Amino acid sequence: MGPLTLAMAELEEKKVLELVRKAIGEDKSPLEIVEECRQGLKIVGERYATGEYFLSDLVMSAEIFQEALKVLEPFLSVAAVFPENPGEADIVFGTVEGDIHDIGKNITISLLRCEGFRVYDAGVDIPPDIFLNIVQETGARVLGLSALLTSSFESMRRTVQLIRMLPPVHGVKVLIGGLVNERVCQYVGADAWVREAMEGVAICRRWLGMKVLVSKK
Repeated sequence: MGPLTLAMAELEEKKVLELVRKAIGEDKSPLEIVEECRQGLKIVGERYATGEYFLSDLVMSAEIFQEALKVLEPFLSVAAVFPENPGEADIVFGTVEGDIHDIGKNITISLLRCEGFRVYDAGVDIPPDIFLNIVQETGARVLGLSALLTSSFESMRRTVQLIRMLPPVHGVKVLIGGLVNERVCQYVGADAWVREAMEGVAICRRWLGMKVLVSKK
């Protein structure tokens, strides 16, 4: 385990940012730095699952990761292409109606943007018709839906049903994440499901046929 991964796992924000800046100064690939941070996040998640960490620790780890990404933004070729309003986007990502959890969503969006994807963050508690409108306005080819509450699966299903009503020319793929599995995926009618953010990135890369767009300064 490298020092950056360890610092992230131990939730040492100041040290994480110092190590990120040091790695940049050593001309290390921005995505390698992101991956080291992600490995630390994974450890935080494991500690949360075993009861060693609490929800507040999970939230803090996501915030530290966001701060690290801000340091890295100038070294990412697409850092300025973060659409927050309807416009062109490759992916629309949001938490479905009835659910306000956004940690996993935010981490996934950050990783997707680091890899060069134009991602529209729809936010949380988003009704099916709003997702449909955003997908149509952005022209996105992938819709990412997040849910951690089983009570929100029905909303997820209605959202997918609306997306499936779009003309075939749109060719929108649906990826779901959160507290999901293959059974949920089949129930809601999605194309794929993930539990890990990097799995979602890999699927989006495959669906969209994009290469990593990273440049050094």
